Amino acid sequence: MATTSAKRPTQQPDPKAQIEVVDPRWLLKALGLTIAAAAILAYLSLCLLIYQGSWQLMLHPSAKINATPASTFQSVRFDAAATGTPRLSGWWIPADSSTTRTILFLHDGAGSLSSNADELNLLRTAGVNLFAIDYRGFGQSEGPHPTEARMGEDTAAALDYLVNTRHIPATQIIPYGVGLGAVLATNLAMGHPEIPAVILDNPDPMAFTRATSDRKSSFLPMRSLMQEHFDIATVIKTLKTPKLLLADSPEGFDPDRIVANHVLFRAAPDPKMAVTFNHQGPQGATYTQSVNRFLDEYLR
Repeated sequence: MATTSAKRPTQQPDPKAQIEVVDPRWLLKALGLTIAAAAILAYLSLCLLIYQGSWQLMLHPSAKINATPASTFQSVRFDAAATGTPRLSGWWIPADSSTTRTILFLHDGAGSLSSNADELNLLRTAGVNLFAIDYRGFGQSEGPHPTEARMGEDTAAALDYLVNTRHIPATQIIPYGVGLGAVLATNLAMGHPEIPAVILDNPDPMAFTRATSDRKSSFLPMRSLMQEHFDIATVIKTLKTPKLLLADSPEGFDPDRIVANHVLFRAAPDPKMAVTFNHQGPQGATYTQSVNRFLDEYLR
């Protein structure tokens, strides 16, 4: 006798049991993490941009040549690159009389050689040859944007040109650095003990501090992002080469810079000499007399 098994009723799923409820706190956490990640990426991107362009906070080159020395001068191309084409430009301003006494003029980190035409005219009265150069990225010098390292290389190339092309002994060459150029002149003298002396015209020991102390960028680690330092205060402490420090008078320049230069002078080892002057007016004679006296003492 066949028996039929009773069919068990199938249990229907509860539609309400299939709906998963998302915790709103998880959504808020996910949104917060997304915003935080985006903020971190934006912050890191900004740091990278500052790091790559930090040179512009201290260096302001110009390609314009709108002034030249009043005296006879020769435009010079030197430092042939790998292509064999000279990439650096400068002005050779010979003295009126035959002499090997030469000033290697290294301008500040702004403008170009033409910004220094008036000072070159004053220096010419010292009766020495002048060789003034534009670093890569300045004036008619070719190459990438300037950096402290590249400017140092260009300075070394200028000394090499004077010694090996002009055949001027290094013992007859005095680097003359203006502003940030004072760091380059100091480093050049440090690397070449045969250089008899160095002139530092308004060296700027506060350049790095000014570049990193802008309130608008206080939320960024500016001191770590800056690639350029131009730290004249550290370098000059070990420079035993005779040095002349020139500073504009408070009436003609920033008094804070004058104070900083006095601190710099006290930190510099002997032999040293310091003169405060004004390029214009009656103190202009003080400037030329001081330079002439210094050159006569160390360029025999």
